[in-house]
Amino acid sequence: MKQFVKCTFIFVMVLTNIPWAYGQKPDGGGHYEHSTLPCITDAQRIEMEKTIQTNRAILLKAGILKKPKKNRSVSLSWPLQQAAGFDYCSYYGISNFVDHNSAFPNQVLDFNCGSRTYDLASGYNHGGIDIFLFPFDWNMKNAGQVEVIAASPGVIVAKYDGNSDNNCDFSNPNWNAVYIEHADGSIAWYGHMKNGSLLTKAVGASVVTGEKLGLVASSGSSTGPHLHFELHDLGGNVIDPYDGACNPGGANLWAIPRSYYEPTINVALTHSAPPVFNTCPNVHTTNIADTFYALDDIYFAGYFHDQLINNTATYTVRRPDNSIFATWSQTPNVYYQASYWYWQYTLPPNPMFGTWTFSIAMNGQTCTHTFTVKDPAATAITSFDKGNSILQVYPNPANDKIRVDGADEIIEIYSLQGQLISQYFKATTIDISNFTNGLYVIKSGAKVAKVMIAH
Repeated sequence: MKQFVKCTFIFVMVLTNIPWAYGQKPDGGGHYEHSTLPCITDAQRIEMEKTIQTNRAILLKAGILKKPKKNRSVSLSWPLQQAAGFDYCSYYGISNFVDHNSAFPNQVLDFNCGSRTYDLASGYNHGGIDIFLFPFDWNMKNAGQVEVIAASPGVIVAKYDGNSDNNCDFSNPNWNAVYIEHADGSIAWYGHMKNGSLLTKAVGASVVTGEKLGLVASSGSSTGPHLHFELHDLGGNVIDPYDGACNPGGANLWAIPRSYYEPTINVALTHSAPPVFNTCPNVHTTNIADTFYALDDIYFAGYFHDQLINNTATYTVRRPDNSIFATWSQTPNVYYQASYWYWQYTLPPNPMFGTWTFSIAMNGQTCTHTFTVKDPAATAITSFDKGNSILQVYPNPANDKIRVDGADEIIEIYSLQGQLISQYFKATTIDISNFTNGLYVIKSGAKVAKVMIAH
């Protein structure tokens, strides 16, 4: 049985009237809007370039840094990877590319002749690629979920570390960053990294493609965890690694060509309640849950980047025997840089127990998440405290009354969300006829048990 819930509004996620061309309208969700302000000031940029050139001169004189090979061109791998132990189908979105229109303000042009970049009245034209974490960026940052890695082999020509990485504004603090020169003389800037996460190698050391440089965070002028990746030639000119009609004379520098839009499923997740995106820099209340019981509400959520117009996503929930519990589709008629949507379903009184599968299919991709539906009668009867005494609750499932054996003087009944529902003193039999159906937690002292109420 499906239930409708009101749409949710979140920090930089924006949700107004969600237009859908086809498919089932979500019960809630939102999309991401990235701030467009400079990551570093002109003064900081000048200071960084001065440091790089000073270090280069020392390294060249020592023979550590070789003169650039002009007949070579850098080949770039993607500068991020998911850390071991994390399994999102994707973990990022792109908010800004290089601005190729030198005029300002509000006169922008990315490599594809679009406007996915920005400039400022001060004369700043965005010179890099902003790659933000999604979803739950602050949780991902704190967990060290996404690593910054060397996009090409080279020599470290500068490093900055020791700066705060929980920044939420553009007050112009310094960032944590690594600068690497490649064999062709180009220099890659990796900015906004996590304090203390930078590799221990010193200036002058070599790195190889894929070597971990640090972790994505929000150091410097930043409103959220992201990597600012910027490429320069030896004259300090910005190099755009993307090839497009509005990047005159440019060439694709990616080892694996990358598209302007990358319609991708970031992750499929199940929740016990809608996710809540809190204000920067607070971690978000994900409400992710992987274990459910009969009559529980489940929120099935899909998270995307570059969700395109008329690009259908198909959602399917399967029981342990592979039969379909629910399926629906979604087709937006506007573009979303990064987005999430959820649908609420209620499990039946007698669901199939075991491992269920929730999957999303879009553009030939399939992203899958598994969750478990458990039998409370098999798992919720007893629990042990330090003295090995047992709290017994039966019958389980229960209808009108439950008996509680092994309790202390006070017995408390809680919802699964931790809300105290009722309290009893020296009780052995409790009338539950006025309780709504669902799973409850019984506590007495240090002992805990669960009971399923099904009238």
